[in-house]
Amino acid sequence: MYMKSIYLALSGEADGESAADVAFSLTKEFNAHLIGSDTVAETGPFLDQSGVGMMAAYYDELYQTAEKVQSHKRTRAGEVFESARQACDVSLKEKPDDYGPTCYWHAHDGDPDVVARLGRLADVIVVACPGERSSYADLRTLEQAVFDARRPILMVPAGASLDPTAPAIVAWNGSAEAARSLINAVPMLAKSNNVTLLQIGDIDSGSTPITEAEAYLRLHGVGANMKSVDRSKTSIEDVVANEASAINAGYAVMGAYTHNPWRELVLGGVTQHMIKHARLPILMAH
Repeated sequence: MYMKSIYLALSGEADGESAADVAFSLTKEFNAHLIGSDTVAETGPFLDQSGVGMMAAYYDELYQTAEKVQSHKRTRAGEVFESARQACDVSLKEKPDDYGPTCYWHAHDGDPDVVARLGRLADVIVVACPGERSSYADLRTLEQAVFDARRPILMVPAGASLDPTAPAIVAWNGSAEAARSLINAVPMLAKSNNVTLLQIGDIDSGSTPITEAEAYLRLHGVGANMKSVDRSKTSIEDVVANEASAINAGYAVMGAYTHNPWRELVLGGVTQHMIKHARLPILMAH
């Protein structure tokens, strides 16, 4: 299996460099075609609601200020893309060819659906991990990738890198989301020198056993070590982090929003925790 189509979605926030570096390194590793774009939306729709009842002069000033901020983000995203492209020496071409890794920067004027349109046919969408001080722009980009494009995403924390040959940990709970993430991770897992399938506690009745996940990987030429850990007072996310550290994992694979996403948003959950505290790149799908 191959990873040939990669989409890099950049919000223009400060921590996009690591995501860009990882996206281009994968492009070279898989001889793929990468499309990059900013995800900065048009200014007007966001200000129209807040502008109700404002004096015209004040609204105009607010709009101009916001437009400058959005324009700066667009410029910043393009600069991050170009810097990573040059560092990896990837050719700029609108369409892929048979002679090596290629990439293309898709410029747009505030298209609110750009992530869905460009991401739906991508093998993976690379985004920056929002982190503890997550901005609305980064969270919106990630959520559009998960729920609108409905493709696997590779979430990259600031300062992280990714070596596909490094050990990988796969968090398994038998859910459809975990299975979808596992299937889409096979091209990367096939290059890993050590894959650990990790089950924490018992899985729900009717869920897919970890042994079937291991058999699926084996059919695709990926050997995996199965490990089950008893559920304790330690949170799932801490167990995953500890086990990842124990094998010196380079990245993790897990299902995104296995529970109701609105419940996770309000009450918290594994996905929400990872969005804020991830230290490794995480490939996940909903």
